[in-house]
Amino acid sequence: MNLKARSGAACLTLGLTLGLMLMAGQSQAALDQPSRDALRDAVKRYLFDHGDLCMGKFSWPRDVTPEDLSAKTNDAVQLPVLERLGLVTSTNILSTSAATGDAGKRYSLTDKGRRYYLQKKHVTLGAHDRPALHDADFCVAHLSLDDVVKWSPPEEVNGHLQTLVQYTYHVQAADWMADPQAREVFPVADRIIRNEDHLLMSVTVRLENGQWRPVLPTA
Repeated sequence: MNLKARSGAACLTLGLTLGLMLMAGQSQAALDQPSRDALRDAVKRYLFDHGDLCMGKFSWPRDVTPEDLSAKTNDAVQLPVLERLGLVTSTNILSTSAATGDAGKRYSLTDKGRRYYLQKKHVTLGAHDRPALHDADFCVAHLSLDDVVKWSPPEEVNGHLQTLVQYTYHVQAADWMADPQAREVFPVADRIIRNEDHLLMSVTVRLENGQWRPVLPTA
């Protein structure tokens, strides 16, 4: 083979190599870029297992001391409303933390209230973002997917591509959350319920074995 022929063969080989590399890069990019349908499936799975709107009342009964009443803690404000709605009942207790010996109250779930105390293990982020495992929580609604609206460009985190997905949702709320006082003492839940189909929620998903899966805290 003369020099000219060899040069042409080399150019052909180089062209094929570059073409294959380009095709491989395009194929990998296509895999790395999530489709809306793939992200819908990931968010649906996430909300099916983790779409409960809960209040962080993990254990019962719950005590409210005179100090809690003075400080207007969440329990001090919310539990009397739940009692009026028939979800909890209270008994007087002697407060061990009150210097005056004033009585506090112990609140327990009624049969109606226990319907909203979901026995489901889940992890929350506590102080300093430390994960904590809980066996149950008091929940007032469940969210399901309306639609995926947008997502961030995927970035590699700990060896996996991740993206932040923003979505709108539907809500199935407890009927008693329509009560004006309940809405007042649970303002965050009320805002989420009232803004169904409009408010954007978000979840981080990552690519694992060709599927986009939600990233969840672990205890």
